[in-house]
Amino acid sequence: MEHRCSVRKPIEFQLLLYKDGLPVQIGICRNLGLGGLFIETGSYEWRRNEYLEVEINVCNGKPAMRLPVVAVHHSERGAGLMFDAISSEQRRMLRGWLSSGLSGRSTATDAIEQGARAVA
Repeated sequence: MEHRCSVRKPIEFQLLLYKDGLPVQIGICRNLGLGGLFIETGSYEWRRNEYLEVEINVCNGKPAMRLPVVAVHHSERGAGLMFDAISSEQRRMLRGWLSSGLSGRSTATDAIEQGARAVA
């Protein structure tokens, strides 16, 4: 059973997964919260408690930020990832993206606006 400390919002954007500092897979985020995200991973399965990084590529292909994550669960739909030791600045950016619905004009949302869209 998962115990989330924050609500996840349905938001869709492309990201890149890293393992041991090397890019290993492209994924699609389906929902995002301050505590983590759910991504479509195709047929690849990440092991529970496996450490990865997600790079959110949303501004003309340039990385907005790279965040450490831990795989929490995996299903045929994708993987649930929990953020691990993110900085206060990274948390502030996430909070800005989530509160604006990715359509606001704050500095934090400008980076993600080009490559993301809210999912109804």
